[in-house]
Amino acid sequence: EMAAQDLCENLLSKVKSSNLNFVVRETPYSVCIKVRKSFVKTTNIHNHDLELKLNDEIGNNLQMAAKHLCENLLNKVKSSNLNFVVRETPYSVCIKVRKSFVKTTNNHNHDLELQLNDEIGNNLQNNYDKLKSSYDDLMNKYNDLVEDFEEMKTKMKKENSEKNKLIDRMMKKENSEKSKLIDRMM
Repeated sequence: EMAAQDLCENLLSKVKSSNLNFVVRETPYSVCIKVRKSFVKTTNIHNHDLELKLNDEIGNNLQMAAKHLCENLLNKVKSSNLNFVVRETPYSVCIKVRKSFVKTTNNHNHDLELQLNDEIGNNLQNNYDKLKSSYDDLMNKYNDLVEDFEEMKTKMKKENSEKNKLIDRMMKKENSEKSKLIDRMM
């Protein structure tokens, strides 16, 4: 039964390192993992308009990736020969895994367990790396947008200042001409 416990621990460590939102309740005989099909938020964005645009891009990619990670995790649990129960909603997966194999499993599954552990770890790591790369790309785009926004703001201030100076000159000139005209009339 120790191999089953090791397999449960391996599954649990992969979930913990996946950056998915999750809650775990563990006993000596079972592990109950509730996984939200979403990632832990890692950044705060302060510009509301850019945040909405960026959240749409990030949200769609991350939501799909989180669902894919959950599907992979479910497939691994289902093929693990562990006793388990799964409850799934469109937003979360609740997996209760007993730290034992189903009775029809014999002890020659050690190689299968090791292969499963490696495959789960590799898949989670690959998915995380892809998501991290996508996230980094999106953050670079966000930073570029913020920089462009600041440049435009500075440019607009400069243009407004120039316009105000021109208006002031025109008003002074107009007032000067009015004064001259009034002086002539008197």
